[in-house]
Amino acid sequence: MVIEKALSEIPLLETERLLLRKIKLDDLDDIFEFSSDPEVAHHMTWEANESKEETLNNFVNVVIEGYKKGQSADWAIVHKESGKVIGTCAFVDWSNQHSKAEIGYVLNKKYWGNGFATEAPKELIKFGFESTSLNRIEGGCDTDNVGSENVMLKVGMKFEGTLRKNEFIKGEFRDTKVFAVLKEDFLLN
Repeated sequence: MVIEKALSEIPLLETERLLLRKIKLDDLDDIFEFSSDPEVAHHMTWEANESKEETLNNFVNVVIEGYKKGQSADWAIVHKESGKVIGTCAFVDWSNQHSKAEIGYVLNKKYWGNGFATEAPKELIKFGFESTSLNRIEGGCDTDNVGSENVMLKVGMKFEGTLRKNEFIKGEFRDTKVFAVLKEDFLLN
């Protein structure tokens, strides 16, 4: 199955404490809250957003337009108890030819340390293997991003190595630790 076909209608996914759903314009305030936090943005490829307009134009509107073309694979992470969007989780890149995708996630700092950053990607990985033709899901993080590294290990990914100075982000070349899970690994668990 072509991945875009599976993503053409981003499905609602649910875990014990979270809903993963399409991002909407109404989510702007919640998304800006974590996108404007320098500590959250520190390990990301983007700078902390300085205005809601920046978040709207550079992320929310881009994702919503991408949904229409089957080019966005972004889910809002909604905390069931509060109804608040506490982060996003996405397939940030994929290849039909190689049946693989890269996963990415970001979480509001106020919700760090509660397992939400593990719960959401775990559900997205399940969707990727059960509802698309993916054979491999990978992720990466800066070498000093221990939190993200722990998330990837907890969701069943294995450390595969470090790409040295492979990305130029925020004025410097950065090393990236690479993790991945294969469909066969997922099916065994």
